[in-house]
Amino acid sequence: MAAINVYLRITGKASDTGNVWVLFYVNRQKVNFSSGVSCEKKHWNDRKCCVSSGDKDFRDKNLIIEQILARINDVFVKYRLRNKTLTRDAFLRAYHRPDDFQTFFEFITDYQKKISSRLEMSTFMVHKSVIKKMQEFNPDLHFDDITVGWLDDYYSFLRKDLKNNENTAYKNMSTIRKYVRAAFKAGYMDENPFEQWSIRRTKPSYCYLTEDELQKLLNLYNKGELEPHYHKTLEFFLFLCFSSLHVGDAKTLKLEQFNIDSFTYFRRKLRNKKPEPILIPISDPLHKVIHNIVGTRRQGAIFEHLPADQTMNRYLRKIAEIAEINKPISHKVGRHTFATIYLRRTKDLASLKDILGHSELRETLIYAHVLDESKQEGIKVFNDFAV
Repeated sequence: MAAINVYLRITGKASDTGNVWVLFYVNRQKVNFSSGVSCEKKHWNDRKCCVSSGDKDFRDKNLIIEQILARINDVFVKYRLRNKTLTRDAFLRAYHRPDDFQTFFEFITDYQKKISSRLEMSTFMVHKSVIKKMQEFNPDLHFDDITVGWLDDYYSFLRKDLKNNENTAYKNMSTIRKYVRAAFKAGYMDENPFEQWSIRRTKPSYCYLTEDELQKLLNLYNKGELEPHYHKTLEFFLFLCFSSLHVGDAKTLKLEQFNIDSFTYFRRKLRNKKPEPILIPISDPLHKVIHNIVGTRRQGAIFEHLPADQTMNRYLRKIAEIAEINKPISHKVGRHTFATIYLRRTKDLASLKDILGHSELRETLIYAHVLDESKQEGIKVFNDFAV
């Protein structure tokens, strides 16, 4: 612990009143600041470094000085216990750091309240799951505990103990990074360890239907032999396959958003980032599916009384079994199927980006494997030449 000098600095030659200052050294670097306490020179006890009882507020003023000294001591102790080198700048950051949260999780809870209006419920639930894993790993996690070494250990925990695949583990770390950045910017952390810990972009894996598989489902739909709850689920899924929409976006559609050749909607996921409307042209198959769904109705919701998402995903697996499609079909497969078939037929990545409502082209590039297939097919035109 550094030797701390508490003294009264008189504000002027003719003045009898001064401010109480604190002076000490951190690694030979001078730290000197005012305590905010003022008193008359006659009421300052220079030997005991405190305000004497002659000052009517001496108890409160001495309490402030004691709290400052205790806070200084806390900073030195924390750095010593963590075996970290304390510099002048590091001390000042730690000293002035807010102390209204005892753990990182308390900060997260408060921060989520502030950003809740900007988070979709599905995103919030993902974040909640990520934070729950962290609490299982370290329930008393403090800001200073989050170091590069801690990130290494936690990533290992996700992979080895929780058996998360690489993509899931890095998505978890990406979510954690958002809260660490917020804590760093708010002054709760001396440094952001993610500046030295990179999150790799893993190749996304997704399931989609081939054109033949999609035709199998259309044939099954057109026969009209499925039980009503299966038929309704397949109808909704086919709408996703021909419209490109996410489940949540499709469920909120209203007939008023449609005209003869297209419809317009706003992606819920991007309503706070990219509020521009997205125009979706309507193909012939989509026209027929919509007509079957709405009949003669001219207003109101497109879809009425749909089962819960999990229930429909369970139905879809049964439908795939009936159609002899050996793939784990869920609602996400509808959007992936649209994107894959569209890109295979058009080779137009930029237009696909606009239709899918992606904010960046890199999101659309997960379907670039289709272009690679096209290159392989295209190169075969040279096979007609004899060498």
